[in-house]
Amino acid sequence: MENLPWHPHYDVWALIISLVIFFELSTKNEIIKKEKRRLWYSGLLILWVFTDYPIHDIGEKYLFSVHSVEHLVLALVSPPLLLMGMHKDMKKLVSVKPLIMVLKITSKPVVAFFLFNFVMVGMHWSSVVNLMVTNTLFHFMIHSVMLLVSLNMWIPVIGFNDEIKPLNSAARIGYLFLQSLLPTIPASFLAFGTEPLYSAYLNTDSIFNISVINDQTLAGLILKLGGGIILWISILVIWMKWYQDEKTFDDVVRNSSTD
Repeated sequence: MENLPWHPHYDVWALIISLVIFFELSTKNEIIKKEKRRLWYSGLLILWVFTDYPIHDIGEKYLFSVHSVEHLVLALVSPPLLLMGMHKDMKKLVSVKPLIMVLKITSKPVVAFFLFNFVMVGMHWSSVVNLMVTNTLFHFMIHSVMLLVSLNMWIPVIGFNDEIKPLNSAARIGYLFLQSLLPTIPASFLAFGTEPLYSAYLNTDSIFNISVINDQTLAGLILKLGGGIILWISILVIWMKWYQDEKTFDDVVRNSSTD
């Protein structure tokens, strides 16, 4: 790691510490915190690992494929864990009227779908990526926007409160299936491109034994296959839960009829 010296990411540390404080001090009820702590801190730990040294630095300076893994985690792994890890007192604190009014609009499935995919596709334009890897403030801003729209994207699947409930099982499966299709667009440009798309990665001396084109191809495969696997695992979990609920309901009806 001689060519990748350690340096602090104060913005990431500030975000993680703020979220820890928010979870712990938003309620004195240890029972509801205990129920949600594993999910919340799993999401936070993953967020921290993939936005701090060395993963963030490698993705920013040398390998766009690593940058793509970081994006995948920020979009599809950490957000659902954080959303499921929010205890009810946290939700009460953030459920101020203006926010809930906005959330009722942005978390509608069609709106959430297009917001998420507009950001995900837009942030892979060459000019955006080149600016991200050369401007720390812009990079942090784009990642913050991506995290927010990703949290919003998962609300139709997970729900938020009594006013903003999740879709039914069939609709959630359809929604996630559609989400798995659109990343094909940027992934295809990356995986099948024959010329480097991001000039910022041409201006550095790579410390890894991989060419810019191979790195770009790998990034496309990560976005398509990695994102697809995560979304299809989510679909499978929903389907299994739906099947179990239906089976339990049928068993109850059958037993009631027998009695």
